[in-house]
Amino acid sequence: MPRDVPSERRSWVLRRRAVLRRPQLSLLFATLCCPTLAISIVFLCWGYWHMLAYALLEMTALAACLGYYGRHLDDYDRIDISEDGIVIEQRSGHRCSYRHLDLWSTRLLSPRRDGDPVRLNDRQHRTVELGRFLGAEERRHLAYELNQCLRRPGA
Repeated sequence: MPRDVPSERRSWVLRRRAVLRRPQLSLLFATLCCPTLAISIVFLCWGYWHMLAYALLEMTALAACLGYYGRHLDDYDRIDISEDGIVIEQRSGHRCSYRHLDLWSTRLLSPRRDGDPVRLNDRQHRTVELGRFLGAEERRHLAYELNQCLRRPGA
């Protein structure tokens, strides 16, 4: 039984909400490291050289954390539904993946818990999780809209 597919293309772009951008990350790193480095240099002048080693270790850990945050600033999920099928593009860090699901055999799986992402499953048992960046209410809204596009008439 054919579905009632809208003739126009439906699209969603789900982006990660980031408070800081890349230039601000550099400024934050400098702001946090300068006092630590200044205090460790004072202790170095008094002969406590190991304080400089601890300061460098602290700055390395901070750089790793901010680097991880910066790498995932541009993460997104893009969903395109047309008569040809469902195309899902997901970016996480430096990895970008593309999935093409058949429109007629794809179904929306109900979440196991309230905080779980929206999941789509097709005939080949490929499951795609969407909406990792959204809150619970926004995920429910996304699931409702996807369900409207995937709904069978009379079902």
